Amino acid sequence: MIEPIQIIISVLTLLGLGGIVGGYITYLLDKKKEREFKVLEQKEKRYKSCLLYMDAFFEPKNIKYLSSRQPDIDNAQDVIEYLKMEYHEMMLYASKEVIFSVKAFIENPTHEKFLRTILTMRQDLSKLKNDLDLNDIQIEFQESRQRKT
Repeated sequence: MIEPIQIIISVLTLLGLGGIVGGYITYLLDKKKEREFKVLEQKEKRYKSCLLYMDAFFEPKNIKYLSSRQPDIDNAQDVIEYLKMEYHEMMLYASKEVIFSVKAFIENPTHEKFLRTILTMRQDLSKLKNDLDLNDIQIEFQESRQRKT
């Protein structure tokens, strides 16, 4: 008679401990997921900002849109300086590939490097196989049209 009672008590004890351990593991996984979401959210925000600076470098008329955020941006050199600040901040959270891509753009800004940076950021944010390449997103820019005429 004592044996079945001990088994029942042991089972109930295990279930209680299992519930506590399971609850703790769920808590840790939720915290990890929340942290990953915040990092992804930060990346999206910073990457968008970085792309706006890059775009304004090529399209000076778009500087006025940055001026509402940064009133002291007047020309392409100011844009590059702000982009450098973004670059230094992104070293905390961006992938190695994104950091190198932005660095290459800062050192020698070209439309191709701009588009490559977009693709690199896209891959970093989605973690999926790269479904686009440079030819897919390449468009004829204003300066290219002006050279042809």
